[in-house]
Parts: sequence; C-alpha cells; structure tokens
Amino acid sequence: MSVDLLIVDDSPFARKLIRHHLERYGCRVVGEAENGAQAVAMFRQLHPDLVTLDLMMPAVDGIDSVAAFRTMRAENPRAAILVVSAIPFDKTRDTLLAEGAIGYVVKPFTKYSLNHVRMRLGRIFPELHLY
Repeated sequence: MSVDLLIVDDSPFARKLIRHHLERYGCRVVGEAENGAQAVAMFRQLHPDLVTLDLMMPAVDGIDSVAAFRTMRAENPRAAILVVSAIPFDKTRDTLLAEGAIGYVVKPFTKYSLNHVRMRLGRIFPELHLY
C-alpha cells in the first residue's frame, strides 16, 4: 500500500524537490497545488494520506488551509499534514502543530531535516520504504 501525497507549494522548484524526496520513501504523488484554495479543492477530490503544505502562498495561505484540512479529516481520518516552509520556527509552528500538523520542516532542506521527516513519517506510515 502506498501513501498518496498532495504537494502544496507556490514554487515549482520546491514542489519538484518535495516530490523527489518523498517518492524515494514510497509516496505516490496524486496532485500538486500552487495555493491553499487549490489544495482544499484537491484534498476533497483526491483524499490524500499526506499533504505537504507551504505557509506563504497567494490566495489562501497554508495557515488558513490547516484549519480547513482539519475539518475535512472526517473524509479521510488517516490524512496527515506536514508543513514545509521557509518561515523559521516560531509561535506559528506551535499553533500549526496544535491544529494537527504532524511536523514542521524549514526550507531549504538539510540532511537533518530530511532525516526528521523520514523518522516522523515512518511512525505514521509504517508501509513507507524509509531505510
């Protein structure tokens, strides 16, 4: 069983990097969105298991999207949100984790941050190929 992934980021380069790393772990990218409004619509349509979510995007940003995803989890209770943002850790991180995000990774990625993602995803999705 694969983990269906929705990548949400306004940067095509960031989406490509996220795709590259998470496909290596066994995720299957089912969609990509450039902003939160697209992401919410795609979440309803695709029911992904995992959403990577940038915070600073045009239209609806990632912060507003987290609350929308939380209310839609009834459609897919397994769904998890991983925030991937250039905004460094601050009180926003704690708020998003309290809203239900499983983790917060700062861009640009480092070996340490990717290892953190790998370990966190392994606990939530044991079917991934993380070794």
